Amino acid sequence: MIGEFGEITKSYTVTFTRTSKHSAARFWRAITEPDEIAKWMDGPAKVDLRVGGEWFVDFPNDGDGDLTGVIVRVEPGRVLTFVWGLSVVEWTISEADGGCTYGFVQTGLADRGEDEEGLPAGWHEFLDRLDRHLDGVYLTDEEHKANWEALKPPYRAQLETAIR
Repeated sequence: MIGEFGEITKSYTVTFTRTSKHSAARFWRAITEPDEIAKWMDGPAKVDLRVGGEWFVDFPNDGDGDLTGVIVRVEPGRVLTFVWGLSVVEWTISEADGGCTYGFVQTGLADRGEDEEGLPAGWHEFLDRLDRHLDGVYLTDEEHKANWEALKPPYRAQLETAIR
């Protein structure tokens, strides 16, 4: 054998599948129009809806521009995929009786250490925010943080039992 061994690191995927009472067209606008995204993600947003375009949210609205992505797939009204760093985020939307079904997948995530559960709990809370946004309901930052903190223990338990 020649050379040194390569390094293998942990990676995981966060997947959500949900239904919405809102149409696929309405949902699509909520994830692709900057004014809509800014409302439910609580930070300025920019979207250049084309392959190679930017999907950006200044989260946590501090001017650092933490969530900058490059769009790699667009099927209007159905699929939006973008890359954030080394992870890939994909939204899928389909019509359903009385609304739509949507999927959210982020893959290529590395172990985040002590607060590893914070990411899936955070996306859970943001999808709840998105659902409330579509209904015209908004919570305070303190309520969002309390919801996020309450979601962490079940995700921690799931991570501890996951086979890696």
